Amino acid sequence: MPKLVATGLTTAEFNQLKAASNENPITKKKNESDSTKWLMFALSFTITSLVAGTVYGWPSLRRSLKQADDPLSEQQLGVVFTFGSMSVQGGRFAFGLIRDAIGTRRTCCTSLAFVIIGAVIVSSAKASDEFGLTIGLFALGLGSGCQLCLQPVATLFPESSSAVMSSLSGAFQISGLVYLVLSLGSRQWTFAAFAAAVAILFILSYRFLPQGLSFIEVGPGTNATKDRREGLANGTTKMEQLLSKEYILLILWFTASCCPMQFYVMSIGYQLEQRGDSGVYTSVFVLVYGLVSIFAFVGGMLADRCGVGMAQGCATTMTAISFSILLLRNLEIQAFGMVLYGFGRLFTYAMYFSNIGRRFGYKHYGILAGLGLFISAIVASVIQNLMFSLCINSDEGMAQANIISITILVSSIPYTCWISAREKPESSGLQM
Repeated sequence: MPKLVATGLTTAEFNQLKAASNENPITKKKNESDSTKWLMFALSFTITSLVAGTVYGWPSLRRSLKQADDPLSEQQLGVVFTFGSMSVQGGRFAFGLIRDAIGTRRTCCTSLAFVIIGAVIVSSAKASDEFGLTIGLFALGLGSGCQLCLQPVATLFPESSSAVMSSLSGAFQISGLVYLVLSLGSRQWTFAAFAAAVAILFILSYRFLPQGLSFIEVGPGTNATKDRREGLANGTTKMEQLLSKEYILLILWFTASCCPMQFYVMSIGYQLEQRGDSGVYTSVFVLVYGLVSIFAFVGGMLADRCGVGMAQGCATTMTAISFSILLLRNLEIQAFGMVLYGFGRLFTYAMYFSNIGRRFGYKHYGILAGLGLFISAIVASVIQNLMFSLCINSDEGMAQANIISITILVSSIPYTCWISAREKPESSGLQM
């Protein structure tokens, strides 16, 4: 029988040795662990990309509603979106508290149940039914609770936690394409089909997601991050972390960023129409918003290598530039501004969640992340409506609203420099 030169074994002996190694309990456990963690990530990514941020595909749904008989006014449509965006942001606070109390599986399933209800309501509501559409979009926005429950899957990837968190933020933006697809057919049928698809996700979530808070319990405990290595000065108890200077400044930065970002989505369809858009660039925005998620890993890599402060600064700068481009009347150049906005928004959310996970840990993740989202939702809902009212009054009002957005964003950049400087001593083993 021929022998393998490199090993001196016969083919049969080599195959027996290989089979024996595969039966090794340690090797077998590691393979099962790796398979489980990738299954958890795949399920988390799929759920997030289908339900978490669908409300931000609003420009497509708005245009579809406007083309129907007896449509709502621009101001009424603004109210519908405001309630939807408010539930996306603020609803995650409630789901964060629920997740910390009853665990991942049941909280995620509750969020998915609201999405099913919302899709059915939007499917059956008339284009002139402001109340029905508002309630429907509010319920659809509560799908964001899934993302908050599923982000701790990053603990299974300790060496690339920011990259994993960024990919889930990318999945969040992919979900913005859902309304574009659903708008291709009759709203009554497409949203009903969407409700059926989410029902399947509900079943998969109940079957595979961990019952408790941690993804460690589903199997890959040896691969999980046990203790954080950054931000130790922020404390370990819930109140220590909530009252820490670093958390308060993080919430201020995130809230300041959210006000302009929410206004952008709310007003972009209108602003493009004022520049002569027939609907083409509105569709381009939704596509760009979703497709930039392909590069979500870039923000994560930047954070893993240079720190979250550097990545937060880049996100804020790109968003500010996108508003500067809105000051230009040229329609074609707005496509470039949409790309910058897409990246800025993607990295802003990714770094907010990554910052909390890396610098505060995951023990109180639900309330820490959820509270910031709730505060930003309340403040942004007021500010975005004030700016939109200013925007639709005149061309000068539109320019003023965009300038206000730029000012808010630029004023928050010093914070990103501060947090970046704070990270450097930690990476050298020192604490500030």
